[in-house]
Amino acid sequence: MKFQRIFLLVFFVITNLAAQEFKSEHFTIEKLSDGIFAVIHKAGGYAICNAGIVNLGDETLVYDCFISPLAAKDLKTAAEELTGNKVKYLVNSHFHNDHIRGNQIFTDAEIIATERIKDLIETNEPEELKSETEIVGPMIEKTLKQIEKENDLNMFEEHKMWLDYYKAIQQSLDEYKITLPNKLFTDTLVIKGKKRNAAIINLGKGHTEEDIVLWLPEEKILFGGDLMFAERHPFLGDGFPNEWINCLEKFKKLDAKYIVPGHGNVGSNEDIDKLKLYIQKVDNIIDNAIADNLTIDQLKQTEIPDEFKSWRLSRFYMLNLIIGYQKKVGANK
Repeated sequence: MKFQRIFLLVFFVITNLAAQEFKSEHFTIEKLSDGIFAVIHKAGGYAICNAGIVNLGDETLVYDCFISPLAAKDLKTAAEELTGNKVKYLVNSHFHNDHIRGNQIFTDAEIIATERIKDLIETNEPEELKSETEIVGPMIEKTLKQIEKENDLNMFEEHKMWLDYYKAIQQSLDEYKITLPNKLFTDTLVIKGKKRNAAIINLGKGHTEEDIVLWLPEEKILFGGDLMFAERHPFLGDGFPNEWINCLEKFKKLDAKYIVPGHGNVGSNEDIDKLKLYIQKVDNIIDNAIADNLTIDQLKQTEIPDEFKSWRLSRFYMLNLIIGYQKKVGANK
């Protein structure tokens, strides 16, 4: 028993040090529990979104895989070094490009999603690529000029983040291959490992038409994908506000110890409340604008509420207002 305790202590120290010592220009790694790691986008890198690494025992699961195959290569290496196992499972939380373009690095794994997410990737990615090929160069030039002229520190950092986004796309255009999920499920998929079980849950409508979360019940750790943004403006354009709030209320009931968002730092239940308030406020602003017969131009004069002014991804705020307004006005015609 004494030897076993010493072995476990040494193993814990080694894996903790490995998480700290694995260096990537694209992300940092935060150990949440023994064999469970949050992989957080690093400024200047090409990850853009966050990811997760879970040691199931003899197999490893990765949750989301970044916009850049280059960053995904580092993710796969990190996952296998930290766990000592090959990556057998990769989960695509939803169809947006920043969460799925690393799929091509994990072709020897089971890439898990729903039929609808697979369809959305297959439908949207060719169109996105066509558009990006045309605009990514000009957007890099525009963003570099914004950085050069910017005096506000928050906006300076935000412009740099968008520069990372455009550069990640540009860097990967020649090598990127659309790679679709190959293991589909409907509602809940429980993977039973020797070390722990992982519940992969389709929550349906929320941030998009279908969003998948990863719940580790024993450790009470939730990987929320883009149903969770921590002090970042969420993109509501493909979303469903009421259903999204219902998802957040389900999260709250889990009483998770850690919540890994799709964007931002590892959070807690407090971040659920903040995001819920954001969605409600944006929806109320849109409803009031429609009730007051405001035009789109008048709506564009709406300032970000004080409690959200320090949040990154601020360009999403106005997009959320305009798209939400257009959706509601169109639905009422």
